[in-house]
Amino acid sequence: MATYKGIQGYTVQNLSSDPTASEAEGQLWYNSTAGKFKISVAGAGAWASGGDLVTLGSQIAGIGTATAALGAGGSPYPSRGSLSETYDGTTWTEGNNLNTGRRNARGTGTSTAGMVVGGWGAAAVTATETYDGTSWTETGNALARAGGTQSAGVAGASATSAIYFGGEPDVGTYGKYSETYNGSTWTEGNNLNTSRSAASGSGIVTAALCIGGYAGSPSVTTNVESYDGSCWSETSTDINSARGEAGSSGTSTLCIFYGGSPGSSALTESFDGSTWTEVADLATARASVGSAQAPTMTNTSGLAIGGYAAPVNVVATEEWADPVYTIKTVTVS
Repeated sequence: MATYKGIQGYTVQNLSSDPTASEAEGQLWYNSTAGKFKISVAGAGAWASGGDLVTLGSQIAGIGTATAALGAGGSPYPSRGSLSETYDGTTWTEGNNLNTGRRNARGTGTSTAGMVVGGWGAAAVTATETYDGTSWTETGNALARAGGTQSAGVAGASATSAIYFGGEPDVGTYGKYSETYNGSTWTEGNNLNTSRSAASGSGIVTAALCIGGYAGSPSVTTNVESYDGSCWSETSTDINSARGEAGSSGTSTLCIFYGGSPGSSALTESFDGSTWTEVADLATARASVGSAQAPTMTNTSGLAIGGYAAPVNVVATEEWADPVYTIKTVTVS
């Protein structure tokens, strides 16, 4: 009679408890306590409910990861505009306020070394603020061009390295400009090929994506452009559904793109470096959604922060996990 060792060349582990599902993917073991053979399999990605914001809002600048995040500014303005909250993977806690209240700002970095830039307060905001884990500090380093009434996109690795692109400096005027930041100065660089506002970004200052957005009113675009540290190039792979005001996180080759407008969308797309694929929807459809923007993020994790679920702003947070690992009992004969 053939044995498992004879076929596979090794024996099945005998364990008193199950290992971590993600670490054991594809492995077979015998749980001696349960008296059953088990295996861990990877399923499709999914959104799960996270902790609610302390104060509801949309157009929030997101920073960090799904377990250590920061949400700053937002709408309704001005009541939400100066607020910031921190997230530990379970609970949002109100922290110290921004110095300059704003909505539609963009954020990048980590929850202990992050930054927000641009946005719209009583007027267009050019100010940059950094966060040290406790307090916000105005750097005095201003954008050359304000993102304005509709948000620009951003990508970056830290509070001292970022690229800011697009935006709507004036109502109905769509932005093509991009600027890079070195920790002390914003410098205008080469333009986007397609002018747009309310685009999303992923990656770092030398390898970034500009995803979707509004390329004229009311036209949303599926267009994606990549940045190599010097120039923007149109990619050969567009998103499947044209949207602006969406969330995004990840690198220029591994990222997710979710929510957005027109209306309030629940769609999520995952990028593997060559193809955009529609995956599981958000539980709450929303536009103007905040997103975690730490350099360690990829298409396997994400955080959707607040947003606008017509006709109201929401407090809901959702966490993305891809893949979702499951331990299953199997019959071995």
